[in-house]
Amino acid sequence: MKKHLNVMLSISVLAGSMIMMSGCGAPSNAASTQLPSVKVITLGSTNAAGASGKLAADQTVQVVSKISGKVASVLVEEGAKVKKGDVLVQIDTEDLTEQLNQAQAGLAASQAKLADTEAGTRSQDLQAASASAGQAKAGVNQAAAGVAQAQASLDLVTKNYNHAKNAYDQGDINQDDLDKATADYDKAKAAYDAAVSQQQSASAALSAAEAKLSLAKEGATANTLEQLKADVTAKQAALTLAQNAVKNAGVVSPIDGIIAKKSINAGEMAQAGAALLTVVSMDQVKVEVSVTEDMIGSIQQGAKAAVVVPSVPGKTFEGLVTFVSPVSDTNNNTFPVKLTVSNTDGSLHAGAVANVAFGGSDGVSRIEVPKAAIEQKDGKSIVFKLSGETVHPVELQTEEKNQDWVYIKGQSELKPNDKIVLNPGDKLADGTKVHAE
Repeated sequence: MKKHLNVMLSISVLAGSMIMMSGCGAPSNAASTQLPSVKVITLGSTNAAGASGKLAADQTVQVVSKISGKVASVLVEEGAKVKKGDVLVQIDTEDLTEQLNQAQAGLAASQAKLADTEAGTRSQDLQAASASAGQAKAGVNQAAAGVAQAQASLDLVTKNYNHAKNAYDQGDINQDDLDKATADYDKAKAAYDAAVSQQQSASAALSAAEAKLSLAKEGATANTLEQLKADVTAKQAALTLAQNAVKNAGVVSPIDGIIAKKSINAGEMAQAGAALLTVVSMDQVKVEVSVTEDMIGSIQQGAKAAVVVPSVPGKTFEGLVTFVSPVSDTNNNTFPVKLTVSNTDGSLHAGAVANVAFGGSDGVSRIEVPKAAIEQKDGKSIVFKLSGETVHPVELQTEEKNQDWVYIKGQSELKPNDKIVLNPGDKLADGTKVHAE
């Protein structure tokens, strides 16, 4: 017969509820005010194969925007249920749409240029290129004739200048005659230089026209086509980025869940990567507990456990062990164990205390004591037990449970349902009469 797991989780202990001592049978108000007032707690017990922790959401996701921009609208409020892919926040897209239009136009222009180049030169373009080359050749011939004429004029004027220079040197002509000959030479030389320059320009124009005609006849080179294709690829990438920016302006929920926190409002600026909302998944919840060394060996991943949540009285939930740590916590020598609990009805809330009882218990109960009730005196752990109106000290041996509670270790005078004083301080001694609040 399977051993029944007897879980005794005293809510008075785990929730820290205070026992208010009634005034029935107590001295008169005048007399009670002369006694030290103390707060007391009633001890309970918990199964040795049990532990406690807090519930947490199965998933907690910070919803962020991939782009920065002004928030046009927030489509959800805290507490709203959302589905994966639902738009939660809408970023303004006016500027993004303009960028998208520019990217589309740039891609269309690059694609058209590539298509024309790949199709080759049209007949009318070829004829125009041929005519331009003919005109450039005629220009070269005309420029060459101009150079020849200017050369002949320069030769004649140079001869006259030399003759005038010799005559001036011999005194046959005056300075005015020499200046006139010099001016005629300078004019002829400038005309010759201009003709030569014009001939060079005409030759360059002819070379360009012939190259254009050759390209029109032969078509674009492989390098030209590769360059145009690369330009199309770059424009396509720019368009994709613009499209993604417009798409990402609608910030969507990454999971099914509930909006737990809203950190942005319409009109505010959203920064890329900054949390705008928090979404939690609560269809199942997680609980992490710490168990002692003598318990860890009997707990296996995949095993089931009984979970009691004091905030949901009268109901026991089934937990599934999803993780058993192979390494103890160095601070208290306990082992972390994680469980999941179904929460389809939504009765469980993140942050609530949960008490877990694992299978395989030997039925031995342990008493828990709050650390707030323990005084250290002469190297001993002391609590003050209340009997009637008087208290007396009880020495304890303890074992760590968590930051607020310890287990009583070994034999002890304390039993379940005994009342002990919280935060006793230095005012109490053996036999002190008190007024319990």
